[in-house]
Amino acid sequence: MKDRTVELLSPAGNLEKLKFAINYGADAVYCGYKQFGLRSRAGNLNKDEYIEALKFTHKSKRKLYLTLNSYLFDKEVDEFIDFLKFLNNYPPDAVLVSDLGVLNLVNEFSKIPVHISTQANITNSFAANLLKRYRVERVVLARELTVEDIKRFRKNTDLELEAFVHGAMCMSYSGRCFLSAYLTGRSANAGDCAQSCRWRYTVIEEKRPSKPLEVEEHPEGTFIFNSCDMCALPILDELINAGVSSLKIEGRMKSVYYVAITTAIYRDAIDTILSGKDFKDKMDFYMRELRKVSHRPYSLGFYKGKPEQYLKSSGYIRNCKFNGVVLDKDGKFYKVGIRNRFEKGEYEIFSANLDVRKVVIDEMYDEEFREKSYGNPNEIVYIKIPGKVEKFSLIRRCNESNSRQNEV
Repeated sequence: MKDRTVELLSPAGNLEKLKFAINYGADAVYCGYKQFGLRSRAGNLNKDEYIEALKFTHKSKRKLYLTLNSYLFDKEVDEFIDFLKFLNNYPPDAVLVSDLGVLNLVNEFSKIPVHISTQANITNSFAANLLKRYRVERVVLARELTVEDIKRFRKNTDLELEAFVHGAMCMSYSGRCFLSAYLTGRSANAGDCAQSCRWRYTVIEEKRPSKPLEVEEHPEGTFIFNSCDMCALPILDELINAGVSSLKIEGRMKSVYYVAITTAIYRDAIDTILSGKDFKDKMDFYMRELRKVSHRPYSLGFYKGKPEQYLKSSGYIRNCKFNGVVLDKDGKFYKVGIRNRFEKGEYEIFSANLDVRKVVIDEMYDEEFREKSYGNPNEIVYIKIPGKVEKFSLIRRCNESNSRQNEV
């Protein structure tokens, strides 16, 4: 892997997603263990999977960061210390923490480098420089900072700065939300958010409790807490010039398809910027591809000031169906792992090198090479595809007429 001055950091909710992130161009991945992280429903890794993930990442000459960013209770401390002792034998390239108690324990029981999570709400360089005393090497910036804020921050600290560039936003300050815990008993600060902010709400007047009132915000309903997704791709050069050294894609709970597409697009954009070329020449292509992953309407987040980030619907835009992934080549045929119902017909193929093309698949066989007209999820089929196709390429069907063009 050639040296790069800016890191692309991709999500790895499980082992498969980790491998796709690396194969599609991530310099580093971040993943969680079964405990102590803020995505308890992401799949995450057990100890054996973590060891395999670490070996695969380092063999690929990439980095793995482990998220230990939940808020710890005293009853969990002994188990956490035991886990740190395990990590000392299989150290990640860094751990991400939010809780000062966790930071203290990591310092006492380990020498693993420390990154401070965005959940810690670091909005100024003075807080960052204080944390530097505790072996902190990097701060994941609070999402409420503008580009100009980051420039000032950069001048006042020599710590590495990491910033989110793509993915879901939260209506609460740096994700510190108590709504889910209050309404459902599932704490966002323990990695178990029920996303209560995306529910449809009505108003109850005190003296008329039996007569809920619809707030006529939109015909679709009232989503008063709902936020857009972030897409900072159009200002990626500004973030790099502001001094951000790691550009982070959100999405450990998103699909393999999402991880692959977003990683490939941001990889190409970063490389184009660092080569001195104008990456905006490719912006139409980039945005067209980013609209082909499941998303809510895109915005620039807070990077250009107060965002217009509240939506009229909690629904996602889904323009494409991920049908399969190319696993290998066997003679004249490509071996495909099916993800959604797969039948003969016209498809698009997306490869890590950004080769995107339409193909017609008119031959399909099962593992005994008996002809099939369709296949179901988790089956293996063999197909003919014109031309050369890279391993791990994605096969999809899209309906771009559903795409919203009024996004960033």
